Amino acid sequence: MTEPTFVDNSENSPLSKEDINLISLTNLSISEKHHLRMLAHCLQCFKSMSKKNHGGLIPVKEEWLEWCLENPLMLQDDEFVQVMFEQFAGAANQLERLSNDLKIAPLDLTLSNLIEAYRA
Repeated sequence: MTEPTFVDNSENSPLSKEDINLISLTNLSISEKHHLRMLAHCLQCFKSMSKKNHGGLIPVKEEWLEWCLENPLMLQDDEFVQVMFEQFAGAANQLERLSNDLKIAPLDLTLSNLIEAYRA
């Protein structure tokens, strides 16, 4: 029996429906898929923050804050922003480690790179 595909109907998600479905179709455990979605979500957020960043580096925390200020829905809940920053910090570390292993800039990572890292 195949696992049903998950389609995120949120128009505000940085992940495309195709990305979410691709993750759901992997042979990873449910918790690994969740973590992979979170990491991919953070990567896409970092990419959207870094339109001026041509070096492909993870944005600094000041850029995280600027990005949040441009997204007023997030500012309605201070605790949410705090948790998001914690998630960003953890994701930044993981993405930097993976990019070092692959010898590419962190923001040049793709969903395929993340999936392969989980499979390894």
